[in-house]
Amino acid sequence: MDLTKYQKIFTEESEKYLKDLDKLLIEVEKDLLNTQLWTEVHGKIHSIKGMARALSLDKISDLSHAMESWCKHFQQGVLEAEPQAVQLIFGGGDILRLLVATKGEIESTNDQRSYDILLEKLRKGPEALDTGDQSESSPESRPFIPERIDYVRVKYSLIEELLGISQEIMLLEKSLPPLSLEQISQGLKGWLDDHTSMLKGLHFRLAQLRLVTVNDFADIFVRTVRNLARENNKEITLEVIGGELAADIGLLERLREPFVHIFRNCIVHGIESPDERINMGKSSGGKITLDVTRESDNLFITVGDDGRGIDRSIIATYLREVKSMSDEEISRISDEEFFNTILNDDFTSMSIASDMAGRGVGMSVVSQGIDYLGGSMTISSEPSKGTQFTFKLPLSLSIINTVTFKVGMYTFSIPTVLVKSISQKKDLSPEEDNSVYDLRRLFGVREVSEFANILNLNSPIDETTLKGGDGVSKLAVDGIIGNRPLMVMPGGELLSRAGLFTGVGIMESGDLSIVLSIKSLPALSS
Repeated sequence: MDLTKYQKIFTEESEKYLKDLDKLLIEVEKDLLNTQLWTEVHGKIHSIKGMARALSLDKISDLSHAMESWCKHFQQGVLEAEPQAVQLIFGGGDILRLLVATKGEIESTNDQRSYDILLEKLRKGPEALDTGDQSESSPESRPFIPERIDYVRVKYSLIEELLGISQEIMLLEKSLPPLSLEQISQGLKGWLDDHTSMLKGLHFRLAQLRLVTVNDFADIFVRTVRNLARENNKEITLEVIGGELAADIGLLERLREPFVHIFRNCIVHGIESPDERINMGKSSGGKITLDVTRESDNLFITVGDDGRGIDRSIIATYLREVKSMSDEEISRISDEEFFNTILNDDFTSMSIASDMAGRGVGMSVVSQGIDYLGGSMTISSEPSKGTQFTFKLPLSLSIINTVTFKVGMYTFSIPTVLVKSISQKKDLSPEEDNSVYDLRRLFGVREVSEFANILNLNSPIDETTLKGGDGVSKLAVDGIIGNRPLMVMPGGELLSRAGLFTGVGIMESGDLSIVLSIKSLPALSS
């Protein structure tokens, strides 16, 4: 019997259960007596054990069984869990992850020793746990490196659509009927139009397969942040803002290593210990925020902490001693230039190098990684309030929700979040309402329809050159196509020169739409 197919299923399912296990254990650490959480932890481990036994993966099933028995004590409330107990389950998860990747085989003597030590501890039960034990079987002894982004979530309905479109294209190739010389031009044109439209639709949906939400991207760092915080005796949570935005997997994968360095700096250098924070009037736990927005054809990502901020004196000393700058010269440089000094190859803020930070190369690696992507970064910091690292990155591909509409023969879109409501107005006259900006006049539409559709904006455009008054809060257009998901790509050099457009979008139908930058609209001549 060929077990290859079942082993692949086991690997995929186990990796999912182990990710869920990490998240559950982080929650358990915050609420050690929560029996429901311990039940869920037990359930994930039990699922792995069941599949491993079916495939005769003895090492995996033995370790899973020991971890299950350990969890039952806390699940049933027989014993109260200590932090070290959770740590041991984390260690078990790490070894299970290794065994799953190697199909149940242990390839080194060190790994075998870690396996044996952990299994022995688990079999003794929580009662025998030495609360002061910090042996090499703990997960800190094997650094947790964020996994590569090698998967995307795909809706079943999208797969069905792709199969349907590809089948239609194959059938269409056989559907061109015999045509007379008089018919061939029109008939061939119609056939080619249908074929092109379906190919565009197929391309749109295939491109969606490369998209990953920022929430999914942030998930790969949850365990990293937890481990680094624990190693540095700090309490830190990771908060994500704008996590529903989706970006191309290639871009996010390139950010994986730079972000590890950023999180290390926030945890090691930025956020204070619980005692320090309490003495400063802060909460004992620190917070790292990952904030993502999209503007024009750029992705802006800010990673910030609420810690002590960057020590300006260290940077000033570096500028004096290494760059031979005088105090007067230092005082004249901008804050941005001052803080960006830490990106230099030879800058370090710690006299003793460690695996976490302070080797003098960490932040320069970040800068080089961002430069490679064609982006830029800035640093801002305030004493006792924290530090923010902001990255501006070009978007090769993103999906946004837009209101799509017609202006004469042209199709345009603006982000849905900018539009409060849509209404109609008859016999629109600019003199009647200074808050209306008529896009039909801007693009030279000669035959203006009797009715104008009005896009009522959430807030006025902050551009006094448009009307000279309180700003524009309404846009007049022709027909409304609707609220549509748009796959947006950079507009290229020609569109960029116009200064009016942020990119080109492809609709699900395969049709194109230009994304307008309403903040860049020019004043209309009277």
